[in-house]
Amino acid sequence: MQLVKLSTYQKAKYPFGDGPSMKTLRKQCMEGLLPGARKEGRLWYIDLDVNTAASSDPLVEQVLNSIGR
Repeated sequence: MQLVKLSTYQKAKYPFGDGPSMKTLRKQCMEGLLPGARKEGRLWYIDLDVNTAASSDPLVEQVLNSIGR
């Protein structure tokens, strides 16, 4: 398990600043749309192992989960 702050994840994933805002990322975390997101106190963290293993396509993820990946 490799946890990083949400702000660190944003800088690493979108180094040119072309990604979603922190507000949008926090909303994705709250709605369960960002794989590996977990809240510790008041801060959001991303488990990089879970995040990189997850597919970006929800349909592919659903199929993989149904066959017992």
